[in-house]
Amino acid sequence: MRDLSNWYVLLVDDEEDAQAVLVPILEHYSIAVDTAFTAEEALDKLKEQCPTLAVVDLGLPGMNGWDMLATMQDDPFLSRIPVVAITAFHSITVAEEALKAGFAAYFPKPINSRTFVHDLEQTLDDVS
Repeated sequence: MRDLSNWYVLLVDDEEDAQAVLVPILEHYSIAVDTAFTAEEALDKLKEQCPTLAVVDLGLPGMNGWDMLATMQDDPFLSRIPVVAITAFHSITVAEEALKAGFAAYFPKPINSRTFVHDLEQTLDDVS
């Protein structure tokens, strides 16, 4: 695995438990992580700093992950950021719709902690 210490990931999930699992996984690989509990909070953070990628829960309260992606796609600056979908409401249909909508990748919860960072690496290689 290559050095990922230059990565910055914005994790958007309204569940503290999900953040408590994913943040240490990313930090284990020296990845800088910022978190947001809502899409609105995340969009504000994106105005301040551009992440390597955003990991976004589809089932956010208020503006959901689908709407956040659409908002990002409508912005010339934000549309360049790869967005990865995560959800506890997994189905093949949701996975297909997420990729069709423009998410760079899709991961069902619970996230596989052993492969997650490698899968993110592969996602960035695929979109580059």
